[in-house]
Amino acid sequence: MQQCPVQMEKGTYVGRTVQEQIFNNIITTETSYAEGFTSDWHYHANPHFSHILCGGSKEVIKGQSDLNVVGDGLYYFPGIAHQNVGYQAGTRIFNLELEPEFFKQYDLEVPSASLMFDENTHLNAKGLIRAMKEHYLRDADSQMAMDQICISLIQPDEKLFPEWVPKIKAVMQAYWDQPLSLPLLAKEVGLHPVTISKYFSRYFNCSAGEYLRRIKVERAVALIRSGRYSLTEVAYQCGFADQAHFTKTFQRITGMLPRQYERL
Repeated sequence: MQQCPVQMEKGTYVGRTVQEQIFNNIITTETSYAEGFTSDWHYHANPHFSHILCGGSKEVIKGQSDLNVVGDGLYYFPGIAHQNVGYQAGTRIFNLELEPEFFKQYDLEVPSASLMFDENTHLNAKGLIRAMKEHYLRDADSQMAMDQICISLIQPDEKLFPEWVPKIKAVMQAYWDQPLSLPLLAKEVGLHPVTISKYFSRYFNCSAGEYLRRIKVERAVALIRSGRYSLTEVAYQCGFADQAHFTKTFQRITGMLPRQYERL
């Protein structure tokens, strides 16, 4: 029987806080977890994002369980109860929490609960790793940078969109490691290539080529954190022509060099 969930107040997590930074209405923390630890059922008062730096756990939400593994970028909607089971040895997690005043200040909506269950959101590539960089850098310019990063992170990729938008997302996920073209996309979703070319940026806030690069960087993040591959191997596995191209793209999207990210 599921126990009555515990509410985690702002800035608190089931793990031990290693480092905390406060950027006005944004709270960032690095937390660590003991091997084998299983949390109580709990929920969070504020929406927050998490990036698993090392380790991971099994997470149970609404009767379903998934493995949260190293390199994952996650979102947690306030009030949704979950439990983390059997943390792996050395688990470290970066957390980015947004207080209600942040949303009021910028007249923004809290990302919906559906974002918790969307596997194709590319949160790492969309800004979560950039936020982590500012957490560790923490200089005079970090506040403004963090505000901008968080605004970008919580804005939906798709606004009020036509039905072909999620279809394109699915196709690009399926074909991310194969040669893609506008004619192929158009054929898969039943549209004219010109329509995709004209409207893609409106609904995705980037070009089709940039969206593919985000997918590749998102996959590279998990491979880097796994520690099983050299950066050259990661570059080739994620479809980059060479390590130089991979390094340049990774830094532009995440704000970090792959080597810097690998050493965290």
